[in-house]
Amino acid sequence: MKSIALAFAVATLGVAGAVAQASHIYPKGATPVRVSFVPAYKQCTTPNRTHGSPLAFPSCRPPAPASSFLTVGGRSTGYMLLNVIPHQCCPPQDVRITGTITDVRCSGATSACGNANTAGGRDYIGQLEMNSTIRITDHNNGPNVDETATVVDIPFPVTMQCGNTSDPSIGGSCSVFSDAVAVVPQAATPARADVQIAQFAVYDGGPDGQASTDDNTLFEVQGLFVP
Repeated sequence: MKSIALAFAVATLGVAGAVAQASHIYPKGATPVRVSFVPAYKQCTTPNRTHGSPLAFPSCRPPAPASSFLTVGGRSTGYMLLNVIPHQCCPPQDVRITGTITDVRCSGATSACGNANTAGGRDYIGQLEMNSTIRITDHNNGPNVDETATVVDIPFPVTMQCGNTSDPSIGGSCSVFSDAVAVVPQAATPARADVQIAQFAVYDGGPDGQASTDDNTLFEVQGLFVP
């Protein structure tokens, strides 16, 4: 499992505000969480250029994509949405996971390639893995399951399946529509739980296109595109 170090947000997967019956604090609400993805590039460690003023920091030319197997076309967009689904009667709550990345193309030696395009790489038809960690603080701990505590960080991998598109100007389309407890059973969350979410990163499927094998490279990261 890849580790993601940079925490970027705190999402509360509860349905009530005020002070919890135990001792942890939580807001009135913090849902949904929407994460956008941008292509990942390798860090600049040996600069050979300088960025234009006023952002006159050292830079590396040419930029080096992080993925060894995939790229995106100019019509690509990507996001993941986490939205609390409160139960009508009682906890645990669930979280709906919706995500998509479009115009995904093969660029390296991966076998998971489909339809050819009029320009650029073939459609990618393998898997992607959106990966993060979650840190839950709630009052569902201890021998009587009634004590407040913070749980150790839990891996939160979400697999996307990609497929061909009929349009020869657009690469493969990847998507997921599921619930958190279906993807990660440990993610079932009682009410009034603060769930801290680390930065999401998206990994390619490596040479075999499978998210489950340990040969994958970083493809996209949570970010912002400034047009």
